[in-house]
Amino acid sequence: MKKLFFAIIFILSLGLQAQDWSSVYRQVEEVTLNEGLDNEYVDFEEFWKTIKEKHVKEGKQIAWFVWKVLPTEENKGWANYLIYNIFANEEQMNAMSSKATEWWENEIKVAHKGKTKRSIVKKYTQQTMDNKYRKKSVTYTLKGLGAFLADGAAPAPGIKATYIGVEQLNEDYVDFENKLFAPYHKETKSRLYWELNEIIDRTDNAYKPVTHIITEIVNPDAPEVKWNPTFAEEMAVKYGIASRKFHGSMNMELVHFAW
Repeated sequence: MKKLFFAIIFILSLGLQAQDWSSVYRQVEEVTLNEGLDNEYVDFEEFWKTIKEKHVKEGKQIAWFVWKVLPTEENKGWANYLIYNIFANEEQMNAMSSKATEWWENEIKVAHKGKTKRSIVKKYTQQTMDNKYRKKSVTYTLKGLGAFLADGAAPAPGIKATYIGVEQLNEDYVDFENKLFAPYHKETKSRLYWELNEIIDRTDNAYKPVTHIITEIVNPDAPEVKWNPTFAEEMAVKYGIASRKFHGSMNMELVHFAW
């Protein structure tokens, strides 16, 4: 079964590898739900998946992901869901952000025509307008600075990832991530996916100290690596760690995606 799973995601990964994700633009929304609406919200986002699939097919954006936060006793997290809208460039992102309410209402109808009952379309359109689910919403606009995807890896429902808020402490930070930590993750196969983003905009209610966001998917089958560093390698890691401060992280599971 495990071999079959990886065979499937290998086929899916071909399209992802054709797109360079190292410099894309992302809008990440941290969603806190109104109490008791978790199951309904998953269905609500499944309704939106049809619209997002249309947008990806038409070249209006390159991907969309909905992640459910997995709280633990040690780390409950500060949101319930994370929504990623990913765009090839800033122009594509701004074009979608400028659409009027009437345009979105028409998009919903067109995307679901012949697929969904009118009563369901009307229901979810109204719920969108009424903002039924969101108790709190925080959005970060991100510019990609680096990314890599392991051979044979790709999104699939149920995949686990980690979302990390980082504060840059000196001007060498990005170089340490891209030229030291990322190559190490890739060489040791410790990550199936890794991305580094700079926060270029945020809503007024967003957390201010963080400057960058890392999203990574740990490889559960990574080979064991014995690290015997040279003095130079020890110093590189020491100063690399000193170039950043982690402000918090959330574990999450992929629920829906379009790409």
